[in-house]
Amino acid sequence: MFAEYIIYLTTFVATSGIAVISILISYQLFQANKKAEFQLLLYQQIFLFSFFIYSIWGNIAVRQVIADVSMSAEIAGKLAFFIPLLGVPFLMVSWFMLIKFSFNMNQYPVAKIWIYIYFAGFMALLSAAVFLFHAGLLDTPSNPDSFLIRLFVSLNLLLHLFFVLPFLKPKFKLPENYLKLRMNKCLLIYLSGTVLHSFALWYTGSLGFVYTAISFLIVFSASSLLPLCMKYFAVLPEKKPAPKSGSFELFCSNYQISKRESEIILEICDGKTNKAIADKLFITLQTVKDHTHRIYTKTNVKSRVQLANLVRGKTGKN
Repeated sequence: MFAEYIIYLTTFVATSGIAVISILISYQLFQANKKAEFQLLLYQQIFLFSFFIYSIWGNIAVRQVIADVSMSAEIAGKLAFFIPLLGVPFLMVSWFMLIKFSFNMNQYPVAKIWIYIYFAGFMALLSAAVFLFHAGLLDTPSNPDSFLIRLFVSLNLLLHLFFVLPFLKPKFKLPENYLKLRMNKCLLIYLSGTVLHSFALWYTGSLGFVYTAISFLIVFSASSLLPLCMKYFAVLPEKKPAPKSGSFELFCSNYQISKRESEIILEICDGKTNKAIADKLFITLQTVKDHTHRIYTKTNVKSRVQLANLVRGKTGKN
């Protein structure tokens, strides 16, 4: 019994640490990107780990108290069955946030009607289940822990099917499908973790307390994979900072100067001839002349001297 206490206490500390780290990573993602999708992910992590800590560790704590109190087996079974159910609202919100995150991440809007249907449907099913058990129409399972865990695993896998759907045909508009490629890698890692912790949970309670503790570690670790993957694999490309006022970059931006044209402007300002510019940039003399003509047109100047004076006036460049 003492060994069981120590293992569960150690596991509780470890899983709590995983939960805190995962929530902090989600918070950092939201602070760094200020996107609604990352706010949803943050809420999903908060509600999910709240459910796990209450339903898993709260149930174990109650079991330890019951063991020291004289109580009939029937009452003890009902407590073990109904106490975890009180954490279902946390799980319900967590699942909703996960699905909404998936749709928003893939640029699919979620109509309000689906929000109402989701929450109303869940509440109706939960109310019906409570009524049937209270009326005696359904018997309390002989092994409530196993029943609830396997029910959670089944529903969780079902909800993850809806989670995957938007990723099958995302509406990305980023060049070269940058986000799509990275999200596919992230999705594979996260779903592999979900399958692993589902398998681990399925046999929890039937293979001893050591396996149970290990399965809890797997559950918490796998649940933290999504924000972890988002942080290292699927972050959005960083936006380039706006050019500073008076800078050469701002000058080029205002006059719609290309990168090659900006190189030629800098060489002209340094007093280089067209031949010297062509040799330095490894382009033909005619190409230099063509670029120079376009630069004159864009900046509305007629000579190299006017162009150099314009650049100096706008940027202060000598």
